[in-house]
Amino acid sequence: MDMARQLKQGINTGSLVFGQRQTSSACAKGEAQLVLVAANCPESFIDKLRTSHPEVPIHQVLMVNRQLGAACGKPFPVSTLCILDAGQSELLDFGSNI
Repeated sequence: MDMARQLKQGINTGSLVFGQRQTSSACAKGEAQLVLVAANCPESFIDKLRTSHPEVPIHQVLMVNRQLGAACGKPFPVSTLCILDAGQSELLDFGSNI
């Protein structure tokens, strides 16, 4: 499965939020279906998210934050993104591969 293609599909047809603060907020509100984190996302953030919200699947991708940002079509690095609604993409399938 092509991660970049699925991300673009999810951004166009679904609902995603970018960044650690927005991801934490979405998890706290119970809106998060899946969290994707970059390969170089701080372990402290990942650990905190796992302990605070064990019900939310977290998948670490092989891309670093600059690559993840580019794959999302963003002009900035993205270390964390949260899928609220996958739309027509298959992004939620990544959560089942944890």
